[in-house]
Amino acid sequence: MLTFTFTADESGDPSLNFRKGASRYFVISVVATQFPDSLRDHLENIRKNLRLADHYEFGFHKLASVKLRDKVFTALSGADFEAWAILVDKTLLGEELRSMTGLERYLFFVAELIKVVPEEKRAGGTLILDEFGYPDKTKDELKRILKARNITHGFRRISIRRSQSEPLIQIADLVAGAIWRRDSNNDTGAYEIIERKIKKLVEYGA
Repeated sequence: MLTFTFTADESGDPSLNFRKGASRYFVISVVATQFPDSLRDHLENIRKNLRLADHYEFGFHKLASVKLRDKVFTALSGADFEAWAILVDKTLLGEELRSMTGLERYLFFVAELIKVVPEEKRAGGTLILDEFGYPDKTKDELKRILKARNITHGFRRISIRRSQSEPLIQIADLVAGAIWRRDSNNDTGAYEIIERKIKKLVEYGA
C-alpha cells in the first residue's frame, strides 16, 4: 500500500521579540506526496529548465525576482502534491503560548497542523521536518507535545533533515513563503498560483 511522505517548513519566525524585528506572522506548511522521488525530480527539472546553478536551494525569500518567482510557482503548480498550512498572527496569542520558548511554540503549531491532515493520509507515513535547533531535542519535544495533547500522529517515522539535502522541504518552504507574503506584504501573486494545492489553511488567532 502506498503511503504519504510529508515534509514541513516554516516562514517568518516563532519569536515574540517584535522590537528586535520578529515577524508578525508565522506560517508552517506541510507538503504531502505518495511519489516523493518523482516530486524531487520535478523540482530538479524546474532548476534545470530555469538554468539555475547546480544544487540551487529553492527558498521563497531567495526568489527576489518576481519574474523568476512566478516561473517557479507556475512550474510547481503542475507537480503532484497537496499541502496544508497554519498561519499564526503572533500579536493575538494568549499568555500560555507567549510563555513558551521559541521551540515549544514552533512545535505546538506543528502539532496543530498535524491535526488538520486527515488521519487516513498520515497512517503509516513519514514526516520530515526542517532542522530547527538540535534534531534529537526537536524530535523528542515534538513527541512529548503530541503525547501531552493526546494527538495520535500515525506516522511510521519522524525525522529531521536540512533543507539543503531534502528538496521536498524546499517545496514546503515555497508554500509557506507564499502564504506569509500574502499577509505580511499584501502580495497574493505566488499564493494565487499555488492556492489550489492547499487543502486547508488554518488562520490561528484570526
